Amino acid sequence: MGAGQWRAVRSRSQHFKTCARRLAVALLLVIPLNFLPTDVPAQGSIDYIAPTKAEFDGTYVIHLSESTRVRASGRPEPGYFDTLAIELFVKSGLKVEVTPQMPWKRQMELAERETGHVIYPTTRIDHREDLFQWVGPVSRTFWNLYGFADSGWPDMDFETLLRDARIGVLLGSARESYLRERGAEQLIMVPREELLLPMMMAGRVDLIAIGGNILRHYLETERAENPDIADISDAAPYRVCYLYIAISGPIPEQDAKKLQAQLDSFKTDGFFVENRRTHGLSTNLDSSFLKAMLDLNNNGISCVDVDRAGP
Repeated sequence: MGAGQWRAVRSRSQHFKTCARRLAVALLLVIPLNFLPTDVPAQGSIDYIAPTKAEFDGTYVIHLSESTRVRASGRPEPGYFDTLAIELFVKSGLKVEVTPQMPWKRQMELAERETGHVIYPTTRIDHREDLFQWVGPVSRTFWNLYGFADSGWPDMDFETLLRDARIGVLLGSARESYLRERGAEQLIMVPREELLLPMMMAGRVDLIAIGGNILRHYLETERAENPDIADISDAAPYRVCYLYIAISGPIPEQDAKKLQAQLDSFKTDGFFVENRRTHGLSTNLDSSFLKAMLDLNNNGISCVDVDRAGP
């Protein structure tokens, strides 16, 4: 995408300066009220009034899904989802700000309070359904627990793993909430996914809940320095989920329709596949993955448990 196409992207620093000026004016208006004579109620009797959500100004805040460290790692696909999301909003004629990657839980906290935060790729699950508007799907993932092949964990059934294994998982992720709902007794949360493999190598967790592609990348990077790392295998595939671009708050309905229509267009005009090619990802149109992604009848599908996980 050329630089001219990104003119709609504004810096967050200017946004914060504007907010600071507005706050200063508000304080000037409010502070004099403190000098008006009034009866002071007893401590604990003041009613708390929750702050109202700021009015949406039409600018969407895109949270990049890749950190600068991963982008510089030599891995071919960093930026794939970022390119897709930014191009989607620009082609839809919507204003955006771009902000660097931050911890997943922090993004979700912002999304609960403010309208217009764009977070991806995001699993569409029940307790998030009303918090976001959903555009997609943009990917699909099989959820697995991974462990060292010689540890014995891969040979155990899923219910035993939930009961006995120390499972590392990304804090605030859909995997965490699902495993907790399924009864996992020893979840160990980390703020960033890149910490999961080192945790398992250090013996602090037995298994890790992570995507297969990103795990393979972390393994390749680690083996470049430590070739003696034991083999890792999937202990239990337990769910398949479609991933979406999630936009927080009650955004204008026409914006959501524009974005979904533009994504559907990307899938029919070739851009969706070409973007994968550009970032070193498979473009095999006969693969089950791309067949699922390009089938517009799959719009709206969320997650399905696989047989081994049970109902």
